[in-house]
Amino acid sequence: MQPRISVRGGETRAVLAARDVLDGIRSYPVWSTLAWQDIRQRYRRSVLGPFWITLTMIVTIAGMGPLYGALLNISTEEFVPYLALGIITWGLISTLILDGCIVFIGSDSIVRSVRLPMTLHVFRTVYRNILFFGHNILAYLPVMLFLKLAPRVEWLMAIPGLLIIVIAAVPLNIIFGIFCARFRDMQPIIGSVVQLTFFLTPIFWKPSALGHRAYVADWNPLYMFVQLVRAPLYGEGLNPHVYIGAGVTTLILYVIAIPLFIRFRSRIAFWI
Repeated sequence: MQPRISVRGGETRAVLAARDVLDGIRSYPVWSTLAWQDIRQRYRRSVLGPFWITLTMIVTIAGMGPLYGALLNISTEEFVPYLALGIITWGLISTLILDGCIVFIGSDSIVRSVRLPMTLHVFRTVYRNILFFGHNILAYLPVMLFLKLAPRVEWLMAIPGLLIIVIAAVPLNIIFGIFCARFRDMQPIIGSVVQLTFFLTPIFWKPSALGHRAYVADWNPLYMFVQLVRAPLYGEGLNPHVYIGAGVTTLILYVIAIPLFIRFRSRIAFWI
């Protein structure tokens, strides 16, 4: 049997990793401030700031909505909200994935100079993207005004769906952050895969377009996470399979991330 490895003061790697997570959670004032700093730094001297992304989404929705609705023979009233909510939710999920690749690389100066929990950088990245989503959802307002859509109580079900995405984003950032720090070629590979999956995921098309093969879309994990937010806001019935699939996917991510973080947490600083 392999002996338990002690690192410092007789503490195992697992104990140090658990302490890192707890210290990261307690450091909310630090990573929340850094997240706001990231937003200010990225859009310094910009008139609209992060709302440029929101404006881009509005233009994309206005351009693609009527066009693809006509191509797919779906009415504007039915297709435009579906497309708008899909693009907005996909924006959150895709940036969580892509930013996860640089979660440690992008913070190399801080990691090398200041002793902070590694999970602090993960929470910082996730929180920053939630802030972006908070104002990107405003891109849905013109759709509501144009189609005269009134808010409904069912929309509140998007909140637990958003929470599931956040919970899943933490281990995803840890996994991708570690692999991309160790193998730099992973970042462009993941970026290419994300770009491809945008077209393979029902964002601007519906699973019904596949006919008798519509079940294939239900096995797409990214589609499940998109539906967690889009389905309640779009007015679709809540499909328990979506929550089950997203829950199982999240569990698998934690099963992979926990031993990975325990084993390689102390090496991240040397890799970046």
